[in-house]
Amino acid sequence: MKQFAAGLLLIAAMPASADIWGFSVGASAGAARIEYQGNDDYGYEYGVHASYPFNDFLSINAGVVQGSAEVDARGQSAKNDIDYTAFPLTLRGDIPLLIGSVYAKAGTNYYDYDVDNPVTGKSDDGWGFTGGAGVVFTLLPIVDISLGYEYREMGAVKNNAILLGIGASL
Repeated sequence: MKQFAAGLLLIAAMPASADIWGFSVGASAGAARIEYQGNDDYGYEYGVHASYPFNDFLSINAGVVQGSAEVDARGQSAKNDIDYTAFPLTLRGDIPLLIGSVYAKAGTNYYDYDVDNPVTGKSDDGWGFTGGAGVVFTLLPIVDISLGYEYREMGAVKNNAILLGIGASL
């Protein structure tokens, strides 16, 4: 009975802990347009992220995203099957609204991609620019839904993604 009461008190205190811990976590998924060697095509992207706000207007964000697309190969009838993983690290500026906020972010990302092609293949990793913008709608005091655009430079691969996300403040 004591464990049940302690668990109930812990659950009841969750909204209060958002002010103490101050960070949020979330997940996102959506469509991505991948550019490679002058060609582009649509694929998908999904990921998880965490954020720590310095104040109501500025936060630092980190995460991991994975994606894939098949892009036409230059001078071949084959397709380039591109799979990538990126670890973005950004500063995000928010303008608070009545039921959420609008934001813009910029920073860097560590990337690793593989291009699988029957004739040629390529792998690369390194650092590139990342940025984005979007809107956040607050459903409950600790739950947000976001719709955003993200751009990532990953060496020879460029990524433009439209993502739908959900997040929770802890």
